[in-house]
Amino acid sequence: MKIIHLFIFGFGKWKDYSLDLTDPSPHLIIGENEAGKSTLYEFILFMLFGLPPKQRLSFVPKTGGSMGGRLVLSTEEYGKVTIERKHEHENGKAICRLETGEEKDESWLRNLLDGMERRVFESTYSFNAEDLMELKNISGHELGEALLNIGLTGSDQIYQTEKWLQKQMDERFKPNGKKPLINEQLRVVEELQQKKKILDAEEENYLRLQQTKDTLNERIRTLGENWQETINQIYITEQVLKVRSIIVDYHLIKDEVEKQNRISFPEAGVERYQQVKEVLLPLQSEQKLLETNIEELEASIQHLENGGDPSREEEGEKLLETGYPKYEQAVSELERLLQQISRMDEQVEEDKSHIDVPLDIDDLEEYPLPFYIEETWRALKKEKDEVEREGAYIQEQATDINREFEKIEERKHSIENERVGEETAKEYEEKLQRSYQTAAASDQHITELRNRRLLGVVMAVFSLAIGGFLEGMVLFIVCLAIAALLALYSYSCHKKIVKTSKQNMKTSIPVEEMEQARAQLQKYEAQKNEYHHLREQWKQLNQEEIRLQEKTHHLQQRKRRLESTLDEQRNLYPFLAYLDVEHWEKLYHLLSQLKEKKRTQKRLLQDKEKQSSAMNQIQKNLEAFCRKEKWEFYEENIEQQWNRLKEWVQEKRYNRQKIIQAEEQLRTLYKRAKDNNVKLSTYVAKQQELFKEVGVEKEEDFYTKAKQREKQEDLEKQLQDLERQLQRMLSEREQQDYLVWTEVPEKAALSARLERLQSEKQTIEAEQKKTQQAMADNQSAIQQLEHSDERSSITHKLHKEKAELQKQSEEWAAYQLAWKALEKTKHAYKEKYMPLILRKATNYFHKLTDGNYVDVKISPDDDRIKVISKRGFTYFPMELSRGTKDQLYVSFRLALGETMADDLSLPFLVDDAFVHFDQKRLNMMIQLFEQLSKKHQVVLFTWREDLEEVFQSPQVLRLS
Repeated sequence: MKIIHLFIFGFGKWKDYSLDLTDPSPHLIIGENEAGKSTLYEFILFMLFGLPPKQRLSFVPKTGGSMGGRLVLSTEEYGKVTIERKHEHENGKAICRLETGEEKDESWLRNLLDGMERRVFESTYSFNAEDLMELKNISGHELGEALLNIGLTGSDQIYQTEKWLQKQMDERFKPNGKKPLINEQLRVVEELQQKKKILDAEEENYLRLQQTKDTLNERIRTLGENWQETINQIYITEQVLKVRSIIVDYHLIKDEVEKQNRISFPEAGVERYQQVKEVLLPLQSEQKLLETNIEELEASIQHLENGGDPSREEEGEKLLETGYPKYEQAVSELERLLQQISRMDEQVEEDKSHIDVPLDIDDLEEYPLPFYIEETWRALKKEKDEVEREGAYIQEQATDINREFEKIEERKHSIENERVGEETAKEYEEKLQRSYQTAAASDQHITELRNRRLLGVVMAVFSLAIGGFLEGMVLFIVCLAIAALLALYSYSCHKKIVKTSKQNMKTSIPVEEMEQARAQLQKYEAQKNEYHHLREQWKQLNQEEIRLQEKTHHLQQRKRRLESTLDEQRNLYPFLAYLDVEHWEKLYHLLSQLKEKKRTQKRLLQDKEKQSSAMNQIQKNLEAFCRKEKWEFYEENIEQQWNRLKEWVQEKRYNRQKIIQAEEQLRTLYKRAKDNNVKLSTYVAKQQELFKEVGVEKEEDFYTKAKQREKQEDLEKQLQDLERQLQRMLSEREQQDYLVWTEVPEKAALSARLERLQSEKQTIEAEQKKTQQAMADNQSAIQQLEHSDERSSITHKLHKEKAELQKQSEEWAAYQLAWKALEKTKHAYKEKYMPLILRKATNYFHKLTDGNYVDVKISPDDDRIKVISKRGFTYFPMELSRGTKDQLYVSFRLALGETMADDLSLPFLVDDAFVHFDQKRLNMMIQLFEQLSKKHQVVLFTWREDLEEVFQSPQVLRLS
């Protein structure tokens, strides 16, 4: 996630101000003090996380206008997201707009930031000089604790919370302390307990009274329960006396019902019988009429059927309906088959003429042509072509190699004939060497003489010049003499130079001879190198010739395998011997077509025979039918015989149509009679079923049973009503105790029970009054003891102080549990995340200190941070310089931010956090930021103009 643009409506000193951060980071925002860097920093945090209303008021523009702005983010999932906040809009809540135009709310923004709060962001992805200054008074141990807790929650709140919990526990209790609250409370409780022991002598009498009180309470409770039970029994006995008359009626009716035999009678039997009877009478009348009509139609059909033989008529119709169409179809099909057979014979003869092999068409079926044989012949053709191409290629290569061999041999002979011998080459080389040595020595001698000559001339001129400046003839003559001697010396040197040059010309080798020798040596070396190169080429050609021979051997094997396969195919198909393999595939197609046509020709002949046989069979059937009917039959006029059969069949069909109509009417009557009979039998069955259920055979007996059943049902209904009344008036327990369903309770016994229960009630009430009086006397004695001022005061105060001690102990236990939970959480964090953070912090710290420190660790004993120098010494943060402490803290912040950025990548915001960094370590810090900016956006707020030159390619934004 990156910030690409921001626009401020109004925020602090900024109004209608925009900033573009589209270019790749790092972004360097430079401005002097009071230029508004921190305000921009706060604006970015406000747009991401918002601010409480009171804090927003401090950023409202003094010149008026809306407080808020827009922030444009670039995200991987949603593309560009525009966040807008205004102080006066919904209490500063954010409005998020996506590229699609869709609007989201504050909760969506929190999800986009993965639930991160401002406090966590500030302690993870941003830091400034104030963050570093907050740690200046913390010792080495406390610094380790603070950084560890920052790693847990993104701030030092866990560190502060842990200190606060420890303080709360120490204020309440210490094992060997006196001032903590619980220790003081324990002392007060012990003093009160000592005073209470003095008053324990009175406690025995008090305890005895308490025991008596408990006994009397238990007795009062028991008497109350007995009194309530007696009252319940009196109520129940009175209820039974009230319902006794109903119980008597219930048992009288029950005995009468049990004495009678239960009559089985169907439900609503009389009404059902009347309904069946009303339907049964019309159905019986209709049945008699249908039977009469059926008899008349049967007689008419019998008269019509006496005029013909149905089997003969059926045979004639079948012959006409099936035989005649088949006969016409067979005649037509036979003509078509004859035409197809003729055309197929012509095609077979034509295809046979195209196959130029000695093959009898009738023997073609003996040679199978499976589907894969075409692919086999095609592969053989392809293999033959490849073998021929490979042979031609090998022959061409062999020719090229032989040609190269000949060229190399010719060139070798040419070089051997042209080049000079080795002895001659050595003589040329020695001659050139002597010439070079002589020339070098002569040149050195001549150079030395020339230097002497020049020196003599210079000194002679110098002597003359000195003589010209000196006063006195003698000095001038002396200088002139010296100049003359020096000139003479220079002249002698000149003569030696001339002499030496002439001698060299006489003894040196001529230039033409030197050039010729040099040319011969160069030619000798060139021919020698070329000869060596020719020998290498000859070796390479020899190796190629060997490889070519191997290819030739492999090619011969392929040819033998190919010939073997071709011979195998020729043995299977002898006619292939008369064709080259390249024509086999085409021959396969011609043979396949010819074979298919032969099969078609054979099938057509079989169809022809089948049609002829079918036509003859139909004709025989027609002749047999004519003989049975005693008709004359002529094969020459078969069509006339078919017409006569048609007329005879039509006549028979007309007669049969009349019979069909009569039979249809008869079937209708039969169906009506059957349906009527079904209805009739159904209702008769219902009538008999009712008689069977009642157990009678006549209608009079049925009605008698119905009246008896009605009387019996009235008694049962009365019995059920009485039973329901008893269930409503008596509970189940009362019904079981007094056996109301099996016998009638005696009235005298119930009255005697009622009198006995009332007597017991009076006895219990008298004992209750006596017990309550004893209870009152005992309670008065107890109150006298409890109202003693000193004992009451001490007892009350002791209970109060114990309650206070319990309360303080519970508070101390709660703080103890919270502290242990915090320790457990810290330990779990260190086990899971701290190794990764320490590795990254070590890397950053190593770079920032220019390799002076190689490792950062957390001590397992006391959780203190310690650093290892490159010399192997261990230092705690309190032993480091202020600048090194800041670098250590920055390393931890970068490591923590990078670790969290693996899950949520947010911009890093840094506000003048390098106050205590020297130039060297500042440069290293800048390198780390440039490396970090390759993966994450980095925005640095600073007043230092020189940072622009330290960064390699920063995006600089200056604030005016």
